[in-house]
Amino acid sequence: MLFVTIASESECQALRDLTRQAAGRVALRALMVLWSAERVPVPEIAARLACRPKTVRKWLGRFARDGAASLCDLPRTGRPRADSAAARQAVWAQAHQPPSCFGYVAAIWTIAALSSHLAARCRLRLSAWKVRQMLRSLRYRFTRPKHAPRRIDPEREQVQQELGRRISVARSVGTHIVVEDETDIRLFPVLRRMWLIVGEQLRLQAPLQNQKRTIFGGIDIETGVVFYRVFGRKRTLEMIGYLGDLLSAYGGEPLLVIFDHASIHKSRALREWLVLHPQLELAYLPRYGGHKDNPVEKLWWHLKGTTLANRCCSSINELVAAVERYFAQLTPEKVFQLVA
Repeated sequence: MLFVTIASESECQALRDLTRQAAGRVALRALMVLWSAERVPVPEIAARLACRPKTVRKWLGRFARDGAASLCDLPRTGRPRADSAAARQAVWAQAHQPPSCFGYVAAIWTIAALSSHLAARCRLRLSAWKVRQMLRSLRYRFTRPKHAPRRIDPEREQVQQELGRRISVARSVGTHIVVEDETDIRLFPVLRRMWLIVGEQLRLQAPLQNQKRTIFGGIDIETGVVFYRVFGRKRTLEMIGYLGDLLSAYGGEPLLVIFDHASIHKSRALREWLVLHPQLELAYLPRYGGHKDNPVEKLWWHLKGTTLANRCCSSINELVAAVERYFAQLTPEKVFQLVA
């Protein structure tokens, strides 16, 4: 029979502490030693703990050789990290291609679909949480795409160079430079994501008639001052009215206004009006890139995303008043932050 002997009371107390405080398998090993010291046979210890006698002899031998410390688990390397360099490369390579490249019907990846695809194609078993974390670490975000123009101005670089030259010349002679654009605001509320309690989705009352107003706005690229006007329509007549007010605001001083290629910016009536106001010059951005090249667009995005988003107004006048409050608190410093 194999029995062990506990050398001291302190070692016996250490074994009792293991039975109460250590992990389950370590506590069972301490019990094996304590029972063996009480002359309990190995087969009976194995029967009590529902294990094989070979296992009991193994741990009794370790205790006899190295003491109570040998009953604890040795350090282990653990499970291999799931976010290894190879796993990250596999996730990036698969997510960088649409599902249709692999024969799937879906047009976009979901976390569940990508996880299943990685397991089937790459033998890479990752949880949905780990796939999401790896996508975020690879600078992926779940967001909406944007529409892009079908055409690109073939003279884009030349136009930008010419525009830069005209801006430099205007600055050298003290001409004010304003970038202008228009946007529509509607009584029908602009919907944006917001924090809501689960199960209590906000319902915005749609108006009976979706009235509209147009904001004509320009940013002085030197001072950051915004000059705007609100009109009922967007025509050459309103464009001329806005430019007239802009000239008055600058006291009739020389002014360079930068436009996109909207029709109201190049109409015959506008050209005839400019002949009578030689202190005002026009310059144009490259074609098909107004949303990308015009800094005023970022101002409109901020206006609609903060002041008009999810706002349900009872009348168009209330909506215009909200726009006026937005511009009243807008500082040049904030403008430069938005359009930078």
